[in-house]
Amino acid sequence: MSLELEIKLAANPEQISQIKQWLSDFSEQSLEWQRSELINTYYDTENHRLREMKIGLRTSRDGERYIQSVKSEGRVVGGLYQRNESEADISNASLDIQQVEDPYLLILLEEAEEEDGPFKALFRAEFERQHCLYHFQDSEIEILLDTGEVSHKGEKNLVCEVRLALKTDDANHIFDLTRQLIEEFSLILSAESKAEIGYRLSSDQTRYLKRLDVVPLTAKSPAEGSFETIAYYGLAHWQHYIKLVKQELKVEYFLQLHQVLLYMQHLYAVFAPLIPRHSLSEVRADWREITQNLSKVQTVASQLNWLANAKMYDFSYEELHEQEANLQQRFEQEGQNFVHYLLSSSYNLKLLHFSQWLYSKEWREEIRESHKQQLQKEIFPFAIKQLQHQMLDINRQFKVQEELHDEDYVSYLPKLYRTLDIGLFFGSLFDSKKRMTFRQNWVDLVANIELFKQLDYVRKSLESVGKEDLRLEETKEEILQALFKLRSKAFEQNPYWN
Repeated sequence: MSLELEIKLAANPEQISQIKQWLSDFSEQSLEWQRSELINTYYDTENHRLREMKIGLRTSRDGERYIQSVKSEGRVVGGLYQRNESEADISNASLDIQQVEDPYLLILLEEAEEEDGPFKALFRAEFERQHCLYHFQDSEIEILLDTGEVSHKGEKNLVCEVRLALKTDDANHIFDLTRQLIEEFSLILSAESKAEIGYRLSSDQTRYLKRLDVVPLTAKSPAEGSFETIAYYGLAHWQHYIKLVKQELKVEYFLQLHQVLLYMQHLYAVFAPLIPRHSLSEVRADWREITQNLSKVQTVASQLNWLANAKMYDFSYEELHEQEANLQQRFEQEGQNFVHYLLSSSYNLKLLHFSQWLYSKEWREEIRESHKQQLQKEIFPFAIKQLQHQMLDINRQFKVQEELHDEDYVSYLPKLYRTLDIGLFFGSLFDSKKRMTFRQNWVDLVANIELFKQLDYVRKSLESVGKEDLRLEETKEEILQALFKLRSKAFEQNPYWN
């Protein structure tokens, strides 16, 4: 099994000849392009068991040659792919899983077949591939240009990809070449594979919302490795919803993107004792620009969400229908503006920069040698310290005996969200049952505080059309009483890290 490292960019078919010419001119090389017609057939069980296991299984026909491939999902950072792949030549187009050389992958395939029945062909990708070896900054990079389509039962999705596969050890060179291509041709980092496109075409299942979840760490994980894992998890969640908003504008998708931005901010703050702020300055600036571009559509998405939630609590008003329609129109416009930004060179260069920063561990350049040893220490003591520090801070400002008003609760929300995120960062290091019980009280607390923002927005909206609803004030008082009980219960608990 080999570790594959590549960057994939989305392009337009009319750009392919220009890219080929630019690559030759830029490096002053006479490139020998090879051309082939490929047909990839992708397999899974009846209920997509392999998809659940994040494994891809396909056969490829390249002229007279037949190849069977099994790939694990691995990591996708921006358009940078890192994954395990097992590949074998087979005699014909028929699937033969006994040819899989990696024993672990073979066991998983056999288990999937036993649990959910035989593998069936789901969809196929037919495309022309042009490829060559490219010498760039003393490195060898394979350039692959794929143009064609993914199809399933008559439904088709055109694909045009520029893929750069690293053949030597210096990953910085592949990032440098990618940067040049983005700047020259406004190409877009792509995190959606042909397999993902095919599953999208072949699956009629409703998309379930993916939530940020606890990050899998071990107590003996080094602090630096833990930081990377948490960052990868956040970025994977971001990329998941970026793919979705490019396909469809939905309020919840933008709310999830906002949650990820908070998650990344909290990550930088929590690890500041180990990774100094100045070593994060450039990536933080990049994320600030992304946040600014998301802010308009996120604000409208929140307002639409508040109105929708208010209806669930029987706060529905004909007088606000026009306002809601206007908000929906603004949401569509601001959503399209954000998608347009996602297609810009500015965004894609920032995502590439973060990918390189994370992959190459560039923060080390800003850390003194004596401090680097701290990064290799086990994460568990650091996690305990961060959890204790955050809880002490909450205790100081959120005391049970003090009477709090709705504005007090709302002002504490940022700290409470940070508390919940720290629980996601380090929660896997502790007993899951105790952690979930402890966390649920704080989740309920946050959810009820969010209701104040919702009620306040509805009240102000009604005032703008000359209407008043006394039930809003009554509900606010009920929430205040509920919050006092939740607050008392939350502070009575013994923290799961003690």
